[in-house]
Amino acid sequence: MVRILRFAIIALLISVGVGVAQTQVPAAGATSWKGKSRMGGVVQDEAGKAIPKVTVKFAFLAASDAPPEIVTNDKGEWKIENVAEGMWSLEFWKDGFDPRQVPVQIGGKVKEPFMTLKLTKEGTDPTFAMRTGAAKAQAFFEQKKFAESRAIYQALLVKYPSVPQLRQYIARDYHMEQNYTKAIEELQAYLTVVPADNAVKLMVASELFEAGRGDEAWTMFSSFDKTVLRDALDLETPGFTLLRAKKPVEALKYFDRVVALYPDDPQAYYYRGLTYWQIGATVEKLGTPESKAKLEAAKADLTKFVGMVPNAEKDQKDPNFGNFDNAKKMLAEIK
Repeated sequence: MVRILRFAIIALLISVGVGVAQTQVPAAGATSWKGKSRMGGVVQDEAGKAIPKVTVKFAFLAASDAPPEIVTNDKGEWKIENVAEGMWSLEFWKDGFDPRQVPVQIGGKVKEPFMTLKLTKEGTDPTFAMRTGAAKAQAFFEQKKFAESRAIYQALLVKYPSVPQLRQYIARDYHMEQNYTKAIEELQAYLTVVPADNAVKLMVASELFEAGRGDEAWTMFSSFDKTVLRDALDLETPGFTLLRAKKPVEALKYFDRVVALYPDDPQAYYYRGLTYWQIGATVEKLGTPESKAKLEAAKADLTKFVGMVPNAEKDQKDPNFGNFDNAKKMLAEIK
């Protein structure tokens, strides 16, 4: 399993201080947004100048329907009448400005709310644009429309270049299209802004491995210590892939590194022992000094593994149960 999927999705919206767009659920028994109240306001820019033709969208949280959207007049004013009391969610949209979402309570102490809302120049406040964009992109992603999902994040990145986390999502979509080269470019661009992000360093190493750039991948993986790695699986994953591809010689360096960093992990010895066994039994010619040396190394690792998990042989719920049986069989063959 590739690293980028293990880490995805990495909290883009948490990083900009917002949550995923919420689905509004009508209150039980609610029927309509219509009522006898009203609300209104004026929309201005940061200098206090009125903004005309701002689209105002309404959602009444206690109803499944909503009033039609309206636009502000030449004075930046808007109003709506004959609406129900309760909690409303309003959205304000205008090209060239950051969109905003505002909760409004009608009733109680505020019978007819009137608000003055200031919109910031586009690219200033990413909060609501990120939330709505991420929701739309996720819908495409779940439909496996990765190009459409990526296009949303790319457009957001143009507007909000100060949010480098967007590149992680663009990389994710490239990865799903198996365009590993572009995924690597996006992740490396992110690291130029956030160089201490260890999770993304792991993603880059994994994408390099997926792209067939094994030497570059190993250069990164071999430099990681336990402050970067989350667990042994970070190193074992490419090792497993190489074993499945019948490349145990290349896999060995990954399992050597696992043993060096996780010497108390029984499976580290099992998988390195398995790798030594494959080299000694299938790569080197049997009976040669090279083959015997690798099989002796396999014997040492597998014996250590068996000694570290003595109860695994009788406990089928033990995570080492299956490997214990395989280790015993390999040891028997080596003898």
